[in-house]
Amino acid sequence: MADFTIREILDATGGTLCAPSDFGDPIVHGFTIDTRTLTPGMGYVAIRGGTFDGHRFIADAMKKGAILSISDTDVPYPHVRVENTVLAYQNIAKLHRERFDLPVVCITGSVGKTTTKEMVKAVLETTFRTHATVGNLNNQTGVPTTILQLSASDEVSVTELGTNHFGEIAAIARVAQPTICLFTNIGEAHIEFFGSREGIFRGKTEMLQYMRPNGRIVANGDDDYLRTIPHAITYGLSEGVDVRAVNVQNDGLDSVTFTAQVFGKDLPVTLHVAGNHMVQNALAALTIAHLLNVPDEAALLALSEFQPGAGRSAVLKTKRFTVIDGTYNCNPTSMEAAIDLLKQARGRRVCIFGDMLELGENAPVYHARIGTYAKQCGIERMLTVGALAKNAAYDESDAYGGTDALIADLPRLLHDGDTILVKASFGMHLKSVVDAIRSL
Repeated sequence: MADFTIREILDATGGTLCAPSDFGDPIVHGFTIDTRTLTPGMGYVAIRGGTFDGHRFIADAMKKGAILSISDTDVPYPHVRVENTVLAYQNIAKLHRERFDLPVVCITGSVGKTTTKEMVKAVLETTFRTHATVGNLNNQTGVPTTILQLSASDEVSVTELGTNHFGEIAAIARVAQPTICLFTNIGEAHIEFFGSREGIFRGKTEMLQYMRPNGRIVANGDDDYLRTIPHAITYGLSEGVDVRAVNVQNDGLDSVTFTAQVFGKDLPVTLHVAGNHMVQNALAALTIAHLLNVPDEAALLALSEFQPGAGRSAVLKTKRFTVIDGTYNCNPTSMEAAIDLLKQARGRRVCIFGDMLELGENAPVYHARIGTYAKQCGIERMLTVGALAKNAAYDESDAYGGTDALIADLPRLLHDGDTILVKASFGMHLKSVVDAIRSL
């Protein structure tokens, strides 16, 4: 339990206690920004978001037993008034992080953060009590939420860091204080806000300034930007990396085998997932396992049993079709990787592609590039959803404005035995398309 005295809260936040004279000096048993997770004795942090204002729920928090709230305005309940509640929440989490002397692996990159985090977690929890980000709570409030869940029994932490603007990785890395910084790749996700891949690289590597002394850096050596980070341990499929995959063999969409060359040892790896991007994720996990002295046999078994989460290139089998569900998110790098996976399928291959968001003024070009790439890979049918994705359609009649019209046409568009990739940015809601295909 992340317990705090009032003095600790005031020192961490720089806030002012506003409470009755008989309030006393209670212990606050953790903090939450969501009243649905609040239990008696906790504190509540009121966050102002783009579509909501947590201050509206302070009264509800107090009814549920909150000891106090953290607010940027005066309210008629015990509270600590601060200028910025997000910063206050981060500072409280930073205080809690500083109570622990344990390895903290922080993972960032344009693609594959969550899957890599789950692989690293799977490998580490064979040997350690492992604390990890739940889902993708990787933003300005998600990382503090994760860090506040650290307990005295945890032996290692795996924390995912996400960003779409400069300064955000720095803010949350200051909270997490990594001992190992892991970078998956530098793609074009959120390029609308960073301006270029070089800008994305600068944004992601903000993490390094908050790495603890004697920390280690692990980076994807197949990435032209990441391989330039000084003193990094590199992994990948390229010559010259420190941890390398060789003899990669894909068995359709069912599995991939390879030999991992890990600091002088050849380890036989079998993944019951497919694609070179999964090979890279596994290499990252094996590198972390090596740094933290996880036995090879345990790490290899964990990787052999690993399955990706829903919407993250999970392969689903129905009586009529094979579906690759990539609906959680999408950007040009991850889309091309998904097409590489689709082209390994047997039989007719169909791509259902929806808009990729946050790509800026060149978004139509990025989408058209996906169509060209799919053709080059021999993908037989390209169906698109959205105003941007239509630039990738092979034929205008296969470009749909929304999911409803596409779902209505699926019975005539799909054939028994098809393998269908469904992928778009999360905001396009293509999960409904996956559900519709599974019901056919």
